[in-house]
Amino acid sequence: MATDSSSPPSSPEVKKDKSSSSKKRKTDLTEIEVDVNLPEPPSKKAKRLLKKGKSLPAKPKSDDEGSDTDDAPGASKSDKPKKEKKERSPYGIWIGNLRFTVTKQELKQWFVDNSGGAITLEDITRVHLPTAKPSAAPGAGPKKPTENRGFAYVDFATFDANVAAIALSETEWYRRKVLIKDAKSFEGRPEKKEEPAPVDLTNGAKTATASAAPASTSTKVFVGNLSFQVTEDDLREHFHKCGPIRWVKVATFEDTGKCKGYGWVNFETPDAAQWAVKGFVKVRETIDTVEDFMDVDEKEKEEEEGDKAEDAEKEAESKEGGEEKEEEEKPKKKAVPKEEPRVKTRKWWVNQLLGRTLKIELAEDDQTRYQKRFRGKGGAQRREQNGGGGEGGEGVAEVREKKVWVPMKDRKKEPKFHQDINVARLTGAAVAPTGKKTTFE
Repeated sequence: MATDSSSPPSSPEVKKDKSSSSKKRKTDLTEIEVDVNLPEPPSKKAKRLLKKGKSLPAKPKSDDEGSDTDDAPGASKSDKPKKEKKERSPYGIWIGNLRFTVTKQELKQWFVDNSGGAITLEDITRVHLPTAKPSAAPGAGPKKPTENRGFAYVDFATFDANVAAIALSETEWYRRKVLIKDAKSFEGRPEKKEEPAPVDLTNGAKTATASAAPASTSTKVFVGNLSFQVTEDDLREHFHKCGPIRWVKVATFEDTGKCKGYGWVNFETPDAAQWAVKGFVKVRETIDTVEDFMDVDEKEKEEEEGDKAEDAEKEAESKEGGEEKEEEEKPKKKAVPKEEPRVKTRKWWVNQLLGRTLKIELAEDDQTRYQKRFRGKGGAQRREQNGGGGEGGEGVAEVREKKVWVPMKDRKKEPKFHQDINVARLTGAAVAPTGKKTTFE
């Protein structure tokens, strides 16, 4: 009895925990019925807009709703009739040197007023006036009105109106003489120069493929705006992608030996010089694959494993061989040829060196410079002065033979005399002798 009275009573909290743990969560949930035909309830954003009194934005249609919305009138864009493009008139002109504030209406009215009744507003079927993009730089100030680009295309309905418009060329408008010509006439346009072939570096060669007709035969290039730290090796390494180089010359100071800021590069082909003048060269290079980064031993192991697998297959086939198998024998697999390396073309820029933009221009070849110096106008005068009569290099050779170096001690200096005694007094020069001798006591 003592033991029963001494035992503490059980707490009510523990009983609640046991009762709560014994209860299971109900899994039966009531199903919600949704009527698909009803309109979609507005979202929170739509409710906010409706509360402010604003209209709801148009809802984009999805692919799932296509079958439901096709029945509605104007639901699909395909039902709407497409606007047919009007065929342009074959008669048109190009007008240039326009003022940048000219509008389409002003241009139409100008043609009507200056054509003497040959052009009417109905004759002008199309006016295309390209406009320049406004500058969107921050802090540019108030936005300026859009301006045209100084030219326009105008189409006419008749040939007579087209001829009358072309006749107005060189007419002054807003202190500018406009230029008008046929829209299909491309006279005066410079011919597009053919780009030299890209340099092929796929096989390790650094030679450019020869083009059909190079734009210039000059192989010498002048390079300006060089840094004072540039050397001939730096210049050769910088331009070696353009093509093979004959020689490189950098103008240097006599005392320090540093670069003066300019130099010359002489290539072996004119195409290489053309690429250098462009500022970039198109290089064809092979795309690296995983095999290119593998060692030779790893490649050999893979090949050996492949050969062993093929030998095992052949032995298994030979064991199972028979007459029936010989008839049903499949043709042997052909050896898979090795894939050719993939090649890509990219630009290699040569217009900057050591953070400075280079000035690259074609220079005169040595032969052209020799012709100007010794066979041009100045060369003829030199030959006459030096006694060289021939047109070739004979006179130059004679002059070089006559020139003999004489030391300064043996050179005779003839004094310079002045006829005017006043000039001689002011300059301190000697006066020309007159043959009279004056003596002083």
